[in-house]
Amino acid sequence: MRRNLLVFIIGIIICSCELTYEDNTRLLVDGQVISFESTVIPELPVDVYALGTFTSFPSRREQVALIGESKLRSDGQYQVITISPENSDFISVAINDIGKNGHNAFWPTLEINGLQPFSLENFKYQVPDIAIGPLENTSVLINRVANMQDTLSYGISYNSTLKEVNLNFGEFDDEVFQRQLFGELYPSDMTREIPLRIIQGDSIKISYSLINNGIVGRGEIKIQYNTDGYTFDF
Repeated sequence: MRRNLLVFIIGIIICSCELTYEDNTRLLVDGQVISFESTVIPELPVDVYALGTFTSFPSRREQVALIGESKLRSDGQYQVITISPENSDFISVAINDIGKNGHNAFWPTLEINGLQPFSLENFKYQVPDIAIGPLENTSVLINRVANMQDTLSYGISYNSTLKEVNLNFGEFDDEVFQRQLFGELYPSDMTREIPLRIIQGDSIKISYSLINNGIVGRGEIKIQYNTDGYTFDF
């Protein structure tokens, strides 16, 4: 009796620590990447991953498995047909992943995470359209125009070679910034130009504090993309 119980428990542990698949069920992941200002998007590689968190007594671990591959079509659309995982936490899509055959260094990697919360209709995940552009060199110009006595401490958040989009129950959040730059402008500094390599069409976020014998003000501002660069006046 004890031996049978032990075998049963071991079987549960083994079955609960790896991804399993429904052999007779196919899954279609369908979406489109919209180019910024009608820029032609190359045939970037598209990969679909399943991720699961499993108990492997006495610890927990994550398993990530590549379950499908494809390429963007000339209009930015993609379709990946794969086997449906039974026990994944969520499914993610990676477009133009670094290290993949066909990776284009002039375009960023796009990660779309959290497809599992989306409603699955007829074994199909319809991913929202996501805008993206090529990489370009630009700058942020910070100007002191009114505040002449305080030190400005700033942080610039932006995306460059990687853009992450998180899907949350039918909506998506593209406010996940992957890079940050920090600096200070002292009262003697009137302006500063900071070079950036960003994704064309993307906004950036600047968080700042004004310091004069302590913090006298702070704020956060989102600056929309401009072909002439980004400008922040304070």
